[in-house]
Amino acid sequence: MSDIQSKNIDNEGNVLFLDQELLDRKEVGFPPYKNRPNGLGIYNWILKNVLYMSKKRWPLALKLYRAFVKYSVWMKEGGWKSRLYKTAIKLYPDMERPTGTIVMPLNVDITDESRKTVIPLHMIRESLKKVDYIAGMDRCLCRDANDCKEFPHDLGCLFLGEAAKIVVKHQLGRQLTYEEACARVDEAARAGLMGQAVWIEVEQMLWGVPSDLMDHFLEICFCCPCCCITMRLARNATEKERHRFHPAGWTAVPNLSKCTGCKACINGQNGCPVEALSIGEDNKIRIDQERCVGCGICRSRCAHDAISIKQTMPMREDLHEYFLKDYGLDIKLGGDGA
Repeated sequence: MSDIQSKNIDNEGNVLFLDQELLDRKEVGFPPYKNRPNGLGIYNWILKNVLYMSKKRWPLALKLYRAFVKYSVWMKEGGWKSRLYKTAIKLYPDMERPTGTIVMPLNVDITDESRKTVIPLHMIRESLKKVDYIAGMDRCLCRDANDCKEFPHDLGCLFLGEAAKIVVKHQLGRQLTYEEACARVDEAARAGLMGQAVWIEVEQMLWGVPSDLMDHFLEICFCCPCCCITMRLARNATEKERHRFHPAGWTAVPNLSKCTGCKACINGQNGCPVEALSIGEDNKIRIDQERCVGCGICRSRCAHDAISIKQTMPMREDLHEYFLKDYGLDIKLGGDGA
């Protein structure tokens, strides 16, 4: 195995064993997250009555999305010690952990059918069983804002937990049964979208989540490579920020015997969001397993079947365990957690 980044993957893309050490390195050691106190309730009042998005304010949400993505590029170019970043730290003292993102590819490669393998699609379904409240967004903010031509706009995110009720209250979506939520997950898989379990603290201001319910809130997004704001922000982020994007145990794996060196997986504006791809001395693709989050963008661009999405690490028990161990977020979505 020459010039390959991981000891558990050979040059033909076979996964030799699941790398527990790599999974352990994803635990970044953040201290336990604590909700900010409501205090006098002034901040919550502003969230609920001024800042929140609703069906009527949807055009404003689209404008904010475009501005946020545009400004994120400026922040990267100007450095994270910008005035905005300093202000954000004052608002969010826990800025070292403003996001938590677990990428959960919905279309994966099962090469060993003799082994019973839990895939992200199954894990999402099992996690949904433990959730007390599920809201389904009527529209995808990212695809609406970018007027996406490739993927459906009405296949919106799932919002989970007690705080998800606010999405329904603001007429941005409706409550879903477990069966309806699973059907949406299956539809996203058929459409070729990637899954992401996302907790983003600053979204409190977008949706109007009260301060004492931030640990009762989680999103499952169905993302396209062309419009996803999470992937766009990852492309514009610093190395430190990208470290907060984690795979669910599945990553992209190259088969060097099939790779033609065409570089289609690397080229383009919406390439690898974490810069995990490179070209080796033999002009064939390499995928850095320390960086790769398994989003599958590179695989979708490969016309030679030289890239697969395979399980390279053990999977955790459920979504709750991912956020607890990887980010210190004890998210409470039901009686037994997420």
